[in-house]
Amino acid sequence: MKILPKLLFAVSSLALAASLASAPTAQGGGLGQGQGGIGDGGNSGGGPGGGPGGGPGGGSGGTNPGPGDTVPGGGSGGGNPNGGTPPRPPAAGPVGSPSAPTYGTGANPLAPRIPPPGFGDFPGSPNSNPPPVTPSSPPVVDNPNSWQTWWHYNRWAHLRAGAVSSSGGDGFYLGHGEKPQTSPLLRVTRNQVRDIIAPTLTAGLLRGGSNSFEVFTLHALAKLRGLERSEGVADFDEVARRVLRNGSQLTAEKAALALGIRGEDRFLPWLSAILADAQMGRELVGRSKIGHRLRAFAAYGLGLLGDRTSDPQVKLKIMAALTESLAVERDEVQAACVFALGLAPLPLPSDSADGVLTGLTRVDQVKHLLTFFENDQSSFLARSQVPGALARLADGVPESLRSYVAWALLTASGVHSKERREVQNAAVIALGKIGRSGSEPIDQEIRSHLEKLTSKSGGDRSTRYLATIALAESSARPGDGEEPLAGLATTRKILLRTLDRSRGETLAWTALALGLLEEDAAMRGAVPDPSSGKSLRQLYARSRSSEVSSAIAVALGMLRDQESGEMLVERMRTTGDSLKRSYSALALGMIGFPGAVQPLREVLAVSTSQPRVIESTAIALSLLGDQQTGSRLFSLLKKSANPKVQASIASAMGWIKDPRPLLELTQLISDTRRNDTARAWTAVCIGRICDTDDWPWVGRLSVDVLYDVFLPTLIEPTYQSGLLDLP
Repeated sequence: MKILPKLLFAVSSLALAASLASAPTAQGGGLGQGQGGIGDGGNSGGGPGGGPGGGPGGGSGGTNPGPGDTVPGGGSGGGNPNGGTPPRPPAAGPVGSPSAPTYGTGANPLAPRIPPPGFGDFPGSPNSNPPPVTPSSPPVVDNPNSWQTWWHYNRWAHLRAGAVSSSGGDGFYLGHGEKPQTSPLLRVTRNQVRDIIAPTLTAGLLRGGSNSFEVFTLHALAKLRGLERSEGVADFDEVARRVLRNGSQLTAEKAALALGIRGEDRFLPWLSAILADAQMGRELVGRSKIGHRLRAFAAYGLGLLGDRTSDPQVKLKIMAALTESLAVERDEVQAACVFALGLAPLPLPSDSADGVLTGLTRVDQVKHLLTFFENDQSSFLARSQVPGALARLADGVPESLRSYVAWALLTASGVHSKERREVQNAAVIALGKIGRSGSEPIDQEIRSHLEKLTSKSGGDRSTRYLATIALAESSARPGDGEEPLAGLATTRKILLRTLDRSRGETLAWTALALGLLEEDAAMRGAVPDPSSGKSLRQLYARSRSSEVSSAIAVALGMLRDQESGEMLVERMRTTGDSLKRSYSALALGMIGFPGAVQPLREVLAVSTSQPRVIESTAIALSLLGDQQTGSRLFSLLKKSANPKVQASIASAMGWIKDPRPLLELTQLISDTRRNDTARAWTAVCIGRICDTDDWPWVGRLSVDVLYDVFLPTLIEPTYQSGLLDLP
């Protein structure tokens, strides 16, 4: 980077640091005042200091005293944005303590773990045996750095076809003006949902069943929002209260999550009371003391509620509940609170009416999380979730604050950083979301930093690969000024050069990054660079590795590369490798290849024992606007006794969203002669078909998640008991 931009950036960073130091907060530095009781003294406030903690430099304490192993908060520590000593990770505690490392650098984060407390009857998981692999399970891989794990959590952001419109096949973009020969898309009607679906799900919950059935059915019911109450049908809060009092720990915590999925403001007091382990919360869940997992899921529920509500006062109260618990809770609940804070952004300063939020805006949220992150005494688990939350909240904040956030992340992932790998990886992922392709000094610094990480031979491989993805993301996002895409061509040259020189997993990740770099060209009024498509097609034609060729197929899908369509169809039809077949099918749907519908139907018909292929072909057909497959899948669902196949078909039908089998699906879910696992996945299918959101809630939360940190309430791939392990 040139000397002048560096000087300009250093001056702006110094100015921002000074403004943060003198920012008007409550007696010292955090969010110390405002409606909802954030550090306002009395029962919900802390001592002087204003930051998260309660002592000097601390802030909002709370009525919940927290367990004995609570990590105190504090004022800003290391991580000087002007280039000082980077923050040090907290010392690891004894084995078994919350701060003890659970696996070392380079260890497989998907290795089997001890079953979580209360683990019992959960979908397909008798006692302590791990449940079967389902579409919500991360892929079973030998290599912890496999791109497939990244894709599993991030796929939602890329499976948006040339986009299906609500009116039918004419809403497609297929590259050369072609349109698929499909009928207009059918969707479930409001009357069907009110008169048939909601009463059936409610009746099933009141009758009861296995824990898996109750969880999945309650979540399906939670997605049926905005309905008029039908006479004689129990309201959602009645059945939710019943499941909340379930004796199973895992069932109760997923019931708390359902309140957030529902997204109604009236559940704010419920979730806040459960998080705070208050008397009202104990009565709701029927426990004399609320365990940390259940409190963590209440925090996630508050985040989901904050993501959906349009009331700024509700958002403020959510922030009050989360920041109060962040100051006093144990590590895993703190991490859940940080994650949830990133889902519930307050309005920007320009959007806030005078007095509505008593002066608190998204800027204050960002400052609060920065203070927590830069305090090297804060919980490692919670700090690992801060970069992701900052990346979500930084969109639209003043440029000086965006630069400050970026510099904190650059410091955390820098060459001399002492941070643990997980925090460094989280910072790298966040830089990919904050950085832009323009010529602003901070954006040049981000791209330069990420480029160095991609070639850092002594660095952890997971960090290198995530930096490759982040470099592509930041280089594809337009900046300001006369050259909004100043970094695009340079990054393309870097990736193409790496593509020619690499093999194995590096080649796979580079191909994905190149596809991501070109993915949004159409939205910019451009087309992908021809050299990118040509290089990827050549590599795909000669690649024999399942892992590598599958990654290249996905990259071609991101490019919407019509020229690779016939090659992908041929590979899908002839290969005996289910991995290659699955990702070739998926790529055809992403491309919108008009000649792929019939071959995909044929592959689906002969792959009924391959759950991953079932789901991938169904997703591809849904991206191509085909709903005729919905009825065929339903006939398979009725006949199958294999839980893996049932799960995959249910997920596939949820992608296609054909409402025609709904009446028969309600009959299946009401048939108590069927086993509860089959009925549970039928509920998943119904919920997905009736969900009016563009993305399912789990998809919105999983994109850019830090998936390699041991946070069992967020991701527990062995026993599938975490938030993002749900369908």
